[in-house]
Order: sequence, then structure tokens, then C-alpha cells
Amino acid sequence: MPIDRAARRTAALVALFFTTIAIVGLRQDANWDLRNYHLYTPLAWMEGRLDSDIAVAQLQTWHNPIVDLPFALMVRAGVGGVPITAWLAIPSVLALFFALRLLDTLLPAQRSRARTWIAGFVAITGAAVYPSTAAIFNDHIVGALMLAALYWLATSPQRRGPFATWLPIGLLAGAAAGFKLTAATYCLGFIAAALVAGPARQLPARIGALALGGGVAALLCWGPWGWYLWQHHGNPLFPYFNQWFQSPDALPESMRDLRYLPDGALQYLNAPLRMLRRSRDFSEVVLADPRVLLGMIALAIWVWRGRVRGDAIAPPSAPIAGDTNDANDEASIRLALRWPLLAFVLVSYVGWLAMYSIYRYLLPLELLFSMLIVGVVSVLFAKRRTRTAMLVAMVLVVAPTKHPSWGRDPFRSPMIEVSYPALPKHSVVLTSTNHPIGHALAFLPSDVPAMAIHNNFMDPQRCTRLQERVERTVATNSGPLWLLRPVRVDPPAAERMALYGLTVSGACRPLRNTLAKLELCPLTRAPFAPICVKAAP
Repeated sequence: MPIDRAARRTAALVALFFTTIAIVGLRQDANWDLRNYHLYTPLAWMEGRLDSDIAVAQLQTWHNPIVDLPFALMVRAGVGGVPITAWLAIPSVLALFFALRLLDTLLPAQRSRARTWIAGFVAITGAAVYPSTAAIFNDHIVGALMLAALYWLATSPQRRGPFATWLPIGLLAGAAAGFKLTAATYCLGFIAAALVAGPARQLPARIGALALGGGVAALLCWGPWGWYLWQHHGNPLFPYFNQWFQSPDALPESMRDLRYLPDGALQYLNAPLRMLRRSRDFSEVVLADPRVLLGMIALAIWVWRGRVRGDAIAPPSAPIAGDTNDANDEASIRLALRWPLLAFVLVSYVGWLAMYSIYRYLLPLELLFSMLIVGVVSVLFAKRRTRTAMLVAMVLVVAPTKHPSWGRDPFRSPMIEVSYPALPKHSVVLTSTNHPIGHALAFLPSDVPAMAIHNNFMDPQRCTRLQERVERTVATNSGPLWLLRPVRVDPPAAERMALYGLTVSGACRPLRNTLAKLELCPLTRAPFAPICVKAAP
């Protein structure tokens, strides 16, 4: 259909344009997670370092690195920041493209180039979307897969059977959760959507297809890494949920981040209101965003208007994406989407609140809400001043938004460069800091292991099998010990080192590192009392 083909082209152009503008403004990624584990873990896994190193990328050492492998290989090859950033931007373009296509499907009557451009601007400026664009967080990968799944759902009624509808949705959602476990809340949302997406007699087919697709995709995208964790640590989710798996390499705790979870029913209810003020309620960095509140209102209006069959009929001049021109069929599609979309949003949102309440993980819903806000305004003001109303809505959404800054650097080539001085045979590099320095340890010579004494996972006063290995290495290693640390020393690091009888002796040598100011210091060791006395099995 020519009109729909033009709409697809406009959506693609808008997605590419705004993503490019965001990249130019943001520059290359240098966030905490990149400095800590997104580079270290895939390289260490691929090159066998994970078998000798211990927790040098802290708790996040064991996050699934599969999706980060292309990025890590490009860094290892010395590729520059511009091409790597372009690679990281692909999910950002796709997430925005599928969001814009979803808008045209949910609210086709007022589809226009102006609406697509305004919706694209509202979406790209979100507090989750903008600072994460072309970043290694992988939240845009989750966003692209989830918005693609929603778009598939929105174009499926009366065109595809339950299996053909829900199997691809399961594949997309399962892949997202396999790559990044925080996407599991959106999988719950799709389960809720499947429950109300059609006749009860088709419910087993919908749930079965969704489960099959999700299981296959999760197995492919997470299975190799989960198997590695099971073989080496006895916990396929290591170190998370170790109260169930009881791996001796971690304490029997869930290791969940509880900092931002709501404290009582009131905070569950007023979370969208709390997002209006600049705070750290949902992030380590100050942010604010009205999209959740306004998006919920827009969703309610869309559902309410869709209850009247005649209101859902699109005029012949503005056909919905699809193969049919029959207005009644299009109305049925709209009606069929109301409850599944509402169920998906509510269950995903409540699941996000209960599990994380970390705003960045809300990126798929932020994109959806941006679309609904602009789309509903275009319908409410369809009779007159449509563009003016959408522009006013855009200002009201964008102006109060406060973007968190996750860390960016000027573009350079190579994107990341780290080099060490020559180290004697049998050297071991130790770390004792909560600062993100794992990226630098990925560049160590292959015969020099790295071990953490103290960070957000390791602590000599919290004994595990991994802590015992560190203790034995410090006590018995035949070669020299070195400390890799930030130039600005944090006092807790020195305190933990003293428990091992370790002190810095001699001049520290600055490390050539384009991501952080680090130094390598020689250590001396004195006899120390055993800390984790339990013998390793």
C-alpha cells in the first residue's frame, strides 16, 4: 500500500535522524557499566581469563556477555569510537522505528508526517531513551525487541492465528530476557496480554506458542552463559538468587538491588508523580520525566475511546497498516488491542516497580508512552489545530524532563586503549575498590591473573570459596603482587588490604588508559591471620 510504504519510510527516516542527532550530542559511551564489565566480561570469557581471575568486574562480572561480544571484539581490534558508536546505535534506531510504526497502527486516523516527527522528538528526549542512545547498557536492545513484539501484536488481529501471532512475540521477548534478565518483567506483561487477547478456547494455543517462543529464544540467548555459570559456580544465575542454588562461591543471598524499591503501597501508587520532580528515587543520578504519568493518562483515554466501536473506525483516506480496507475490520482490530495492551502495560509496570524501580529499565514503556501521548493528542484535536496541539504537548512533555548523565567522552580512535608495563613472571594483580576498573584488567597479559580483595561483591569479612582462593593466592603466590587502583585512593581499600598484610611499597606507575586514571603499585606482604579459614573442597 503506497500510503503505508510512505509511513514506513518516514518512520525510518525520523528514527535514523533523531538517533544521529543524539549521538552527535552525546559522543562515545564511557559509562560506569562499560568501565566495569561490558568490556571485561566478554573478553575474559572468550580468552579464558574468567577461569583464573576472580570478581574483578565486581558483582557484575557474571552478567550475560553474549550480546556484548561484537562490541568487545571491535575494541580489542582497535576500532575507533565513531564506528563502534554507530554499531551501538542500531538498536536505538530500531526501537524508535518500531515505536513509530506502533503509533501508526494504534492510532491510524490522524497519521501524518508532522505527527511522526513530533512523536520521534518526544521519544528521543526521554530520560531513559536519550542518555542510553548508542550506549552499551543494552536497554535499547530490550526496547527494540519489545516494541517489535508489540508492533507484531498490533498488526496481527484478524490476519494471523494464535500460533502465528504469539510464537514470534515469544521469540522476541525471550531473546530480550535472555540477553538481559531485567527484561523478564515485560515477558510477564506479554503473558498477561495473551490471557485477554482473544477467545478463551484459543488461550492454550496463545500461551503455548508464547512459552515455546520464549523458551527457545532464552535458551539460545542465555543458555551458553547459563551453562558456563552452572559448570563453574553451580548456579546458572550466579550470583543472583543464591539462596536457592547455594553456590559456595557466593553468600546465600538474592543479591538484588533494593535501593529504589517502593516503601509501602503509597509509593507504588504515587511513583508516576514522584517522577515529576528531580530526584534520585529511581536512579543513581538525578532525573525527572513526566512520560509515565502522561502516558498512563493517554493510555486510559485510548482504551476509553476504543470502547465505542464506531469511534475506532478509520476513515478510508487513512488506512491502517495491513492488507484490508474494510473499515469494520479495522475497527475490530482496534477493539481487539485494547485489553491486551492495557494488560501488558499494567503488568509490566507493576513488575518493574516490584523488581527494580530503576528508571532506565523502563525504556520500552517510556517509548510506548511517548507514542500514546502524541497520538491521543492528535485524535483529541483532530478537528482543528492538530499540529499546534501536538507541539504544545511536546513542549509540556520535553521541558520538565531531566536527563541523567551516565558518562560520555569525545570520539577517539581507538575507542579504548590500555597498556601495561612489563610484569615479572608469576605476577598477580589485585584490586580493592568499588570504582569500575574491570575494563583495564581485560588488557592484562594472559599469564597474569587478576583478583579482587574488596569490591561490591568481594569482602574478606564475608567468606566464600572465591574469597578463600584470593586468600590462598595472597599467602602463597611465588611471584610479586601488584595493586591496580584509581589515582584517587579510597580509604576502605587500604583497610581491606591491611587484613591481608598488604601494603604499597614503592612508587606507583600510571597506567596508559583512555577511560580512567589508574596506577599500578607494587605490594609487600607480611604474615597475616587466616580470614576465611574454611578449606576449599
